[in-house]
Amino acid sequence: MPCTLSIIKRGARPAKGAAPIKGWSSLPDDLVVQVGDCLLADNDIYSYMDFRAVCKSWRRPTKNVAKPDRFEPSKWALLDRHDHVLTFVNVETGRFLVKNIPLIRKYLFVGATGGGMIILKKSKSPHQVRVLNPFTGLIVRFKAALPTIGWVREATMATSPMMMLFIISSEAGKIMWADQDSKKFQEFRVDYRNRSLSMTPFESKVYVSDHEGTIFSSTSVAAEEHSSHRSAQTISMASTIRRRPDAEGDPAWDCHLVKSGGELLLVTRPWYEVHGKPVVRRVDIERNKLELVTSIGNRALFLSDVRCLSVEASKFQGVEGGCIYFVYPVTTAGNRQASLMTTFHVADQVQDIIFDVATMAGGSNQPFTLAQVFANYSSSIYYSERAFNFLIKK
Repeated sequence: MPCTLSIIKRGARPAKGAAPIKGWSSLPDDLVVQVGDCLLADNDIYSYMDFRAVCKSWRRPTKNVAKPDRFEPSKWALLDRHDHVLTFVNVETGRFLVKNIPLIRKYLFVGATGGGMIILKKSKSPHQVRVLNPFTGLIVRFKAALPTIGWVREATMATSPMMMLFIISSEAGKIMWADQDSKKFQEFRVDYRNRSLSMTPFESKVYVSDHEGTIFSSTSVAAEEHSSHRSAQTISMASTIRRRPDAEGDPAWDCHLVKSGGELLLVTRPWYEVHGKPVVRRVDIERNKLELVTSIGNRALFLSDVRCLSVEASKFQGVEGGCIYFVYPVTTAGNRQASLMTTFHVADQVQDIIFDVATMAGGSNQPFTLAQVFANYSSSIYYSERAFNFLIKK
């Protein structure tokens, strides 16, 4: 039966005896909840907040959410910041979003987590840490003050067993974490050749790899496992998996830990060997083993010594699926920013070298492709404003 569309003129009344015309605001509660769940499943928190703002009948059934951490950004990346104007991207859906957040001006900018939370600290001593959800406006307040550090290489939030902030600082091999009630940040150091670390949250824990390929995870002290009084002081970083040598002599390797498509991957390649063949392994956190991977599906990985990123390649034009982009920041003549990128296709084991200069014709410093955008993100450093101002004054 063909579908027909009836047009009702403004001011016209329904025919006598006809059922009253209902608008979108009268959708059943269960359908409203399903729409909201679909948005949250994609971590599209911004659209979810807009959805709830439409009318009272849409806010009512979505008022009480069983898991508040569903509102925590986990699939967003902060690509750019100009004062209080921030540019985000959803790495799963391909949505770009520019937000004007004047609130940031009241604080000193520290950095951002891999999921999109903004790390700030109070402008006056003792510079206590604040973490802002840019989509809901919620601010998580920490009692601890962040030590003066040159820059934040990587940061992440953990919600189990409590809300905690993990940071890898500019000091080689140093990880810091604190919960909301901590008086100071706890520290953990990996003493291995003073090389940088790779960190990512996965399955309610935080995982870190050093450049030997050893994987550490956040662990609660045994005596506190079932206690309701757990805190940052009861959390430690314990070695869970140690990588076996890949070759005789086992040279120094670059090891990158990245969460990709619901899996935790460890990518290794010889240090300072551009032509060295990478090896991809899946981290089995149940059996504490590493399994060789021959395909990463349609994902694209952007890996550097600063941070790692996995995106759904089909959502971004020009980004190749099943490919790993290794990013090495370099400085060219005239202090122009550039990046040496090598691409590696996991399935066919083919790699190419790309010398990608960010400053191109006309003096533009803006990237020209989405691959360049993600390469810049993976290699850029968040400088602490307080430390940066201190250096300028000197």
